[in-house]
Amino acid sequence: MIIRSRPALIASLALILIALMAGCVIVESDNKKIKVDLSDIEQMNIGAEMPRLLYADNDIAIMQGTFGVIVYNIHDSIVTDRISYEDVKPYGISSMLAFVSQDGTTIYIGNEDMYGEFTFTHQYDIKTGKIKEVKQQPTNLFKPVVIEIPGYNEQYDKYFDLNYIISDTIVELDDSFVYLRSPDWNMSNLQMVICQYQAGESRVFSIFE
Repeated sequence: MIIRSRPALIASLALILIALMAGCVIVESDNKKIKVDLSDIEQMNIGAEMPRLLYADNDIAIMQGTFGVIVYNIHDSIVTDRISYEDVKPYGISSMLAFVSQDGTTIYIGNEDMYGEFTFTHQYDIKTGKIKEVKQQPTNLFKPVVIEIPGYNEQYDKYFDLNYIISDTIVELDDSFVYLRSPDWNMSNLQMVICQYQAGESRVFSIFE
């Protein structure tokens, strides 16, 4: 049991209150403190394209949208990392494109040009939260499944609620698949769904709540 002194307890409560007022989330884990600013999400529209699921396993999901790239902790139902478009501008990245390593530990980012070609220039270590230059181009990248427009997917349409806007990438797990959806064009309403194949049941997570 950890017993904190009264001044320390008051300081901790004050820190949490300030973070909530600022629209931030603070996560503490193994002496690592992450501050994720989500204050702009409430006014953010999804835009021309739904966010894309880049990676998922039983612990985390990584996705890219107009918010940049975020890491979502499935167990705690919370955003633990974010790379916004403003964050990468100092690195010369104006049109960010991201991929994730096969083991889900590293996010590779670079510029996509007008011809759809790109070169990775930097990498983000999820464990340390640090960005550094890429020394050589990665080859072992995770690739989500790209699906057709909902209504044209024989394998997945029976699991979708077509009243929702649905992303065009999914991730297959052992006995389920993960996808993104939203009831409207407000980014704050973005959801992640884990759909069990056999039971046909779904776990729904509201990403920014």
